[in-house]
Amino acid sequence: MNPAAFFRSDAVHRVLKRASEAACTPISVHFVDGEEERPPLGGIGACALCRHVSELPDGIATCLKSRLPASKQAIRTGKPAPFLCHMGFACVSTPAFDNDTRGLVITLGPFCPSEAPETLADDAMRGLRALGDKELPFLPVPVTDIALVSAAAVPAIAEWVTETLTELWNREQDAAVTSPNAVDDTDSPRRRTVRRAKGRTPDTSPYRGAEIAAALAAGNQSQARTLLRSSVLDVTNQGEILAVRRARTIAVVGAALEAAERAGLETSDSWEEFPAFLAAVRQARTDSELVTGAMALLAIVLRRTARATTDGALAELNRIVMDKLPDSVQLNEVAQRLGRHPTAITHQLQRKFGLSYSQYVGRLRIDMAKDLLRRTRLSIQDVARRVGIDDASNFSKLFRRFEGVSPAQYRTQFRSKR
Repeated sequence: MNPAAFFRSDAVHRVLKRASEAACTPISVHFVDGEEERPPLGGIGACALCRHVSELPDGIATCLKSRLPASKQAIRTGKPAPFLCHMGFACVSTPAFDNDTRGLVITLGPFCPSEAPETLADDAMRGLRALGDKELPFLPVPVTDIALVSAAAVPAIAEWVTETLTELWNREQDAAVTSPNAVDDTDSPRRRTVRRAKGRTPDTSPYRGAEIAAALAAGNQSQARTLLRSSVLDVTNQGEILAVRRARTIAVVGAALEAAERAGLETSDSWEEFPAFLAAVRQARTDSELVTGAMALLAIVLRRTARATTDGALAELNRIVMDKLPDSVQLNEVAQRLGRHPTAITHQLQRKFGLSYSQYVGRLRIDMAKDLLRRTRLSIQDVARRVGIDDASNFSKLFRRFEGVSPAQYRTQFRSKR
């Protein structure tokens, strides 16, 4: 599938629509080629002021001039790039895909940072006057559809968009290569490369949507809550921590619902309740309220899954692994207790959630460790033993593989944000 067809697909439209609703902003998709930007490949929504500006003689060109540097920065760094547009409003550009060099960029905005709501009308007037009408007496269109949003929220949602679109794109590419209608060039380098790529253990999402979805599929609400809380608390940004955690909560829940949907769980009722969840997040004042609001939404998936076709084998796998932690949980032993072949278990986890067995168990160990590092003053060696790893060096290597920092660095970072 080529990028143009990909961004016209229903699956991508749903992702962009959900992101637009979560961020309370319009979304556009552009292809950037050097110093040029081609016409949009797609998008969701547009505010009245932007439509008005696009009809002015220099409106589109001026808009592009303010957006292009941020788009190039997003492509270069692989991260969301916040910027102010020529009207003085906040926007965020983010690469459409992880580690991609094709120049596809998603832009969320405009919005007005809720930290400075009084500047909305003044910014709009200055922007319009700069475009030609120096004597403009009043705004020609309302600006009530430009939302007040925390400055930290939109970049977090932008990261979720990049992550989700990357996953969708990779699945589409794999499906195209392995399609029965594809040329069966078994010995071609392309086929061999794809087979090797599909065999690698994928990197764990920073939002842990797959792990949360797996816990929901297993009917384990307690584990889902633990994973959710761990993800929400893993905020490295300084400053307005609550605002960042609100944004991260939205992104984590969105990633979990997307992963649950891909795994075949029933998510329609949760998506219908998503606007109410967003309102609850914006009103939350504590971490506990954020987690409670998020779990109220995810619990709908758990209840619908339990009423429909709960995966009994996965639920039993989850129970056995959790019961045996922090002791050894060898795949062969677990498979024997389940009466299943080890390969069947690994295929199920990989197919539904993109997780290997070792990644699944390792993730549970590290989340247990992170909770201990946050709540206790146990030494690193003692934390390692509590989660079933006798060697502190091996524990640190595993921790760094999942978290990107050592256990000691994680504890220091967490305490510095309290």
